[in-house]
Amino acid sequence: MTGGSGTGTPVPIPTNAYYLSVVEADSLAFTRPNSAAWAGDGKAKANALQEATLRIDSLPLRGSRYEPSNIENGAQIDINKDGLAQVLEFPRIIDGIICDWDYGTDLPLIPSWVKRACLEEAITILEFNADSDNIDRRSMKDQGVQSYNLGGVYSENLGPATIDIQQALQSRTAWRYMKRYMGLETR
Repeated sequence: MTGGSGTGTPVPIPTNAYYLSVVEADSLAFTRPNSAAWAGDGKAKANALQEATLRIDSLPLRGSRYEPSNIENGAQIDINKDGLAQVLEFPRIIDGIICDWDYGTDLPLIPSWVKRACLEEAITILEFNADSDNIDRRSMKDQGVQSYNLGGVYSENLGPATIDIQQALQSRTAWRYMKRYMGLETR
């Protein structure tokens, strides 16, 4: 599977990302008010989507996967023979209801909120990694540094290095989109 890179060169796309291609993510990015950070190369976009997918799947989600996890010989198998061998946490069943359903294909869908969250997180990853100061701060905070001082000229309080569920996602927008699947929001 390949996706566009903006230069006409096919870019390998991970098969375990919430977007089937960078092209789909590109299309959705252009509906955002500011998509400048998404205008990079296809490989960086694919990598950011992959990382965003891993972060979303690491969240404490409500319910259960649509296709129960059944791994044989290192690969997920299609238990109910519906043509879907689900690798990721979505599609999902929450409170006995499948989150999104395509009545045309009679198969579950990845909810649009999850796709949007994945895009927002991927954009935030690209923005964050473009600034080396961000990377240095995150590295120090991950090591437990709460503040630092550079000879009295500059100091910064990084805050306590506490484990916070919201730290799983860097994007506040992605966090807002995913709260509905974690039981942190009532509708």
